[in-house]
Amino acid sequence: MVLSGCAHCGIINTVKQAQKSSGTDKVHAVLGGFHLINAKPEIIQSTIAEIKTMKPDYIVPTHCTGFEAITAFSKEMPNEFVLNTAGTKYTFGV
Repeated sequence: MVLSGCAHCGIINTVKQAQKSSGTDKVHAVLGGFHLINAKPEIIQSTIAEIKTMKPDYIVPTHCTGFEAITAFSKEMPNEFVLNTAGTKYTFGV
């Protein structure tokens, strides 16, 4: 699982660094701020395309991801997408 506060260096870079550091390509979940607020549509689409190649079980974009990107993730990855709201509790485990 990759948890990002606000991925200023890019959520793709953040996930790739986590994969490298952990020694695994498996991504269970990507949760947090993807820093795509006010991003151009082509940046949002390329980010979604790259995330899709990583095949996460869950994708949970939050605050600084921005409405447009959150909406795009919900449409492009409906089976993996989880809408984050204040007070939501996440439990990960076996």
